[in-house]
Amino acid sequence: MSFRELLDSFQGLRAVVIGDIMLDEYIVGSIDRISPEAPVMVVKKESTRWVPGGAANVAKNIAALGAQARVLGVAGDDEGGRLLKEAIDSQTGLDASVFTDAGRVTTRKTRILANHSHQVLRVDEETNQPVSREVLDWVSNSLDIGSVDVVFLSDYLKGMLTPALNQAVIEVAKKAGKLVVVNAKPSSAKTFVGADLLTLNRGEATAVLGHRPTNLSDGVTAARHLRNELGVQGVLVTMGDLGMSAAWPDGEAQVNAPEVEAYDVAGAGDTVLATVGLGLAKSGFSNRVFELAAQTSAKVVQHVGVAIPSESDLESIRSLH
Repeated sequence: MSFRELLDSFQGLRAVVIGDIMLDEYIVGSIDRISPEAPVMVVKKESTRWVPGGAANVAKNIAALGAQARVLGVAGDDEGGRLLKEAIDSQTGLDASVFTDAGRVTTRKTRILANHSHQVLRVDEETNQPVSREVLDWVSNSLDIGSVDVVFLSDYLKGMLTPALNQAVIEVAKKAGKLVVVNAKPSSAKTFVGADLLTLNRGEATAVLGHRPTNLSDGVTAARHLRNELGVQGVLVTMGDLGMSAAWPDGEAQVNAPEVEAYDVAGAGDTVLATVGLGLAKSGFSNRVFELAAQTSAKVVQHVGVAIPSESDLESIRSLH
């Protein structure tokens, strides 16, 4: 299957994303002096923008790839929560259900950029406390597994994806014959038993296994071990500028990363997750699915900030053989 055929097949797919949504805030300015108060740069603020991040960015990527995406998440009753909802409402093709919890702070990442591209500072507001029973009940009542083709679980360790919720969602999805793909963290990876695919970056895989894969072949070996250890069907290990390695019951993949100049790798994992999840829903495990994910993620790292593939990005991928 060509990249064009695979991308075009995503049209009409429906996905739900459950996980930690957050507000990505960008303060953009210029630097022309050092502060007289301390040896730090003075950023002259020029503009501010807000975009949905975390699990909401996974949903944005799904929508950018041509599928329908709904995201379920929680925000606080604060300025960050209000800005996040406004940012979500401004996104074309993104359907969101956001539970407002007055007892939580909205996860907010504020990045200060100098000269429109150079990140000089990031300030985080967050909590990692598990969400309340009220939120968990709301997710159960809001989730319509039967209406989707694939379920995405996006874990940033901010409290949304509790072990009980993870297993409840996976159990319901499996009974309905739906795919479940997961972006996990080392400390939560073992809570996704039964998922169809679990993704980790090289550092995260190292934390789980205790040794660092040094090349794509090592990455496949690591993915095989992780499959067995974590009780999932498939594992994808993203290896940065090397590419990515994957293993599943009857196959494996080693995909080299396209040679590009990376400006910002933030959010690239979300693009990989979205691409692979939709690819699995259409054609199952195959090298082509992971090759496409390498291409889409290579496009977003060439943009500043957490980005999604643009129409021109996708059209250029369609032209590849």
